[in-house]
Amino acid sequence: MWQRIRWAWRNLWRKPLRSSLLLTSTAITAAMLFLSYFFLMSVDRSLTASDARFGADVMVVPKNYGKVAEQVMITGEVSSFYMPGSVVAKLREIPEVQALTPQLYLETFSGTCCQVEGDFPVVAFDPKTDFTLKGYFSGAGRELTSDKVIVGSDAGGKNAIYHLQYKAYRETLKLFGHDFQLARVLFPTGTGADHTIYMTLDAARKLREAGGNGLTFPKDSVSVVLVKTLPGDEEFVKRQIERKIPEASAVTGTKLRETITRQLFPLRLLSYSMIGVVILMAAIQGMTLFSALVNERMREIGMFRALGAGKWAVYRLLLTESLLASLTGGTVGVFLVAAMLADNEAVIAKAFQLPLLFPDFLPSILLATGAVLLTALIGMLAAAVPIRSILRQNPYDAIREGE
Repeated sequence: MWQRIRWAWRNLWRKPLRSSLLLTSTAITAAMLFLSYFFLMSVDRSLTASDARFGADVMVVPKNYGKVAEQVMITGEVSSFYMPGSVVAKLREIPEVQALTPQLYLETFSGTCCQVEGDFPVVAFDPKTDFTLKGYFSGAGRELTSDKVIVGSDAGGKNAIYHLQYKAYRETLKLFGHDFQLARVLFPTGTGADHTIYMTLDAARKLREAGGNGLTFPKDSVSVVLVKTLPGDEEFVKRQIERKIPEASAVTGTKLRETITRQLFPLRLLSYSMIGVVILMAAIQGMTLFSALVNERMREIGMFRALGAGKWAVYRLLLTESLLASLTGGTVGVFLVAAMLADNEAVIAKAFQLPLLFPDFLPSILLATGAVLLTALIGMLAAAVPIRSILRQNPYDAIREGE
């Protein structure tokens, strides 16, 4: 077996130009397959993460701000809209509401946070009642008080997460003229929370009372209230809220997920279309290139068979060459694309402006392996057609045609 592999490898490079074209074709095929499936996995993973982020079965917002609120939750871009804080008390009177937590959208901070420069939305939340962010808190950290903040993974969290365990570590951030210390960071969520800075609701209201910092939101107001209900009660609670609280609108978590799915449909369609086109083009290219390689070696194949080699032995040798070319080209293609994705993750996520949470290392390795193996399978199947056609010929006819 090893002798056949060594022989096949030497034969493959006897025609370096045509073999290079074959390797390039398989590299592009594997790269496109990996890239397409990688984005599909990223989207699916982000939607799963969003389910936890929208642990809010219902989101309550000011009247007629439902569409705006959906985009805020999806993209993380802060919009200034407020409603009276009394809405929270009214929501507690609805028996089907199991839990609720308010959030207040402030301004967008432009500057540096944990050695990361950018524009980061600032959101105030109530840590006592919160049930949407706690699941993403880093293990290490400090108690969240009114002079501390929590940052998302892309707002500097990735730089700080491995240092919070040390008591001597201090990261200070000046927001609205006040110094805040970093308390915790959030693990990646695949949502706008990754780019967000969170402070306590009490801290935000104290800053407003102090004045001189640009915060002018109405006193005791909130932007949204996230509501948890019993399974199946979402639509009923939504109708109850809009009937009993006329100054508010309600959006269900199911509708938010449907909005994300609808917005990501073009990406899914493009990815699946790309996969289909890539497989078709790879098969045609592989068949064409390998047919040329085999035709160039027709005399050699004929002599090989005339000396006593069976059809199956020649068939296996040529298929081994196809397999080696596909595996080599596929591995190179996947490696280059994976390196590009790893180096530009933040740029890609920002360009999409939609939830995009890249797979972890192990699933990525499995995906890369699958892309390479699928490319090898396509290459072998494409090569089998011209090989079978040549092997049907009489050895002496093959020798004569190859001269």
